[in-house]
Amino acid sequence: MKIARPELQRYLERAFPGARIVPMTGDASTRSFYRLHAPDGPARVVMDYGKAFAGETDDMRVARLLAAADLPVAEILGVAGDPGCLILEDLGERTLEQALSSAAADERGRLYRAAVEIAAAIANRGTLELERQGDEWPVLDADRFRFEMDFFMQHYARGLRGMAQVPSEVVDLLHALAERAAETPRRVLCHRDYHSRNLVVSADGELAMVDIQDARWGPDSYDLASLLRDAYVDLGQDEAERMVEWYLGKLSVAPGRAEFRERFAVVAAQRMIKALGTFGYQVSCLGRDRYLDGVPRTLARLRSELPVQPETAPLGRALEAVGLLTPPKEIRSLFRREGRE
Repeated sequence: MKIARPELQRYLERAFPGARIVPMTGDASTRSFYRLHAPDGPARVVMDYGKAFAGETDDMRVARLLAAADLPVAEILGVAGDPGCLILEDLGERTLEQALSSAAADERGRLYRAAVEIAAAIANRGTLELERQGDEWPVLDADRFRFEMDFFMQHYARGLRGMAQVPSEVVDLLHALAERAAETPRRVLCHRDYHSRNLVVSADGELAMVDIQDARWGPDSYDLASLLRDAYVDLGQDEAERMVEWYLGKLSVAPGRAEFRERFAVVAAQRMIKALGTFGYQVSCLGRDRYLDGVPRTLARLRSELPVQPETAPLGRALEAVGLLTPPKEIRSLFRREGRE
């Protein structure tokens, strides 16, 4: 196939003569991805930045860190700054989301335990490696979480739902949630977008991470909350509880269980609201309708979970009162009415 950027097309034709290039579904970033089938070797993945770059990109920096911590990520096989791409090891096409959709109960449990073990390894070995390297890294702190709550109001409440003004009470409660979510007795390395579409399952059943470029310091419950409150997979409460226990048992510095569960509930609420903001932006600004699929499950979980915790119950009532926890069928009707689908 022809690639939209001629300079990248020319580079790939020179570097991999005779290769077949197939577009891949990318993540929520501005990057594009292609699978490259060369006639004389294994398939590779091309990560296209859309422009030339110099020096080390975030993808390269995080891959180096995670590899040093012996964590499962794609090897960078080539760097081409002028055409603006990386050549990566091909981890395969089967995501954890796809594997879970057809897995029997025993296999499902194994896959979830494996995913939780990687999350714990990021917090254990990844944190130690980051401390050893001593580099400056961004942090998931209160400022970042407040930004994400503002992003939710801009792109979900106003952009997707058409709300003219978010009531001040809702704004204050969202910002209070951001402050509380940032509180953690120990900051650890976080993948930051650790869910079933960013984990790849190899032919032998092993898991590896993709979409790693946003890794940063954050709360010790963040990656686990991302996985267990994943917008793309149904997970029962009992199964989720078992996975929380599995995670706590794998941490090298284990927090108190009761305190961790309280923090987990707050972080999970913030993470799900943040995800709605991302979905709103992807749909209303970029026209990527596939992100609507994550909205119904996320809303259902928020309606179920916000009232349970004293710290999140007032926010749940406020969001319900202004219609921001509306059942998903009404969101789809609104979306179609406004001609955005």
